[in-house]
Amino acid sequence: MRGIRLFLQFLLIISVVIIGAFFAMENSQIVNVSFILIDGPSLSAGVWMLIFLASGSFLGMLASSVLIISYRRRLSRATKKD
Repeated sequence: MRGIRLFLQFLLIISVVIIGAFFAMENSQIVNVSFILIDGPSLSAGVWMLIFLASGSFLGMLASSVLIISYRRRLSRATKKD
């Protein structure tokens, strides 16, 4: 059962990578992105969108994990008091 789950996760990751590659190839206009203090490299619009999607997803998971850890602490404290 674990092997099937691992295989399905592998297929999901491969399909997301392939869809992302097609997305980046279809949006091939070169874009210059200026951050506050530095200028980013000139990359295609699709690559920039994928970079921002990945970084936003990572930051969202990080923020939610902080909340989950705090809720688990509260739950463990509440169960220890009883």
